[in-house]
Amino acid sequence: MAGNVWMRQLKKTAPKVHCLTNPVSVQEVANVLLAAGGSAIMGEDELEVQTITSLCQATLLNMGVLNDKKLCSCILAGKKANEINHPVVLDPVGAGVSLYRRKAVELVLEKVKMSVIRCNQEEACALLDLNRKPSGGVESSVSISEGKQLKLAKMLAQLHNCTVLISGESDVVSDGERCTLVTGGDPKIRRITGGGCMLSALCALFCGAGLAPYEAACVAGNIWKESSRIAGKRTEKIHGGIGSFHVHLFDAVDRICHGRRKEHED
Repeated sequence: MAGNVWMRQLKKTAPKVHCLTNPVSVQEVANVLLAAGGSAIMGEDELEVQTITSLCQATLLNMGVLNDKKLCSCILAGKKANEINHPVVLDPVGAGVSLYRRKAVELVLEKVKMSVIRCNQEEACALLDLNRKPSGGVESSVSISEGKQLKLAKMLAQLHNCTVLISGESDVVSDGERCTLVTGGDPKIRRITGGGCMLSALCALFCGAGLAPYEAACVAGNIWKESSRIAGKRTEKIHGGIGSFHVHLFDAVDRICHGRRKEHED
């Protein structure tokens, strides 16, 4: 989708995303949505999640720091979003870490129709039951070729009848038929907390702005890769560290999403 089209749509709608995220990345998710031109409402109590979902344009279900209460709230919010035809994005954080988390993610997928699943390679393997061994954490320890990653995304999209974005050195987006490879970025993105959570939030933001799930995931993936690339270049220019990269990353999202990118950033 042409840049000016999605920018106009984002500016017109300024979507609110109901984020059932996790305390590790809650501030990062809220700030990246604000930088991009949207906003977040973060309520997780089962007594209010359906009401909050109704006030927003998209719902993000992030399965990090999971417990039974949060699981119940995710299902309630997701089902309400389905009822009112609002997009739902699933981030199955650490899907293969434990049997409990695997079963919880399976339950959510059974109860809620997803618009987009955004995951890393290891989480994608767990969702397809290709990797039965528990992993050591939420970061991907699986490394597969781009060809296999494309195949994995297509299989997962067909299985759940939705769009899938699998993150890696290159990202892959598939709706079960079409596939897009998103390249670029900077490896420093893996050294900050919540990189994947923020990408999932951007997917929800663009779905909430009215883009079809496949287009929303492609736009979000490209913006995130480009923001990371720009942040990396700026950090290197000032001989900065990971803190500088973090600041430049939010600056880049802000500039790209508001059409204020400078020529010298290339």
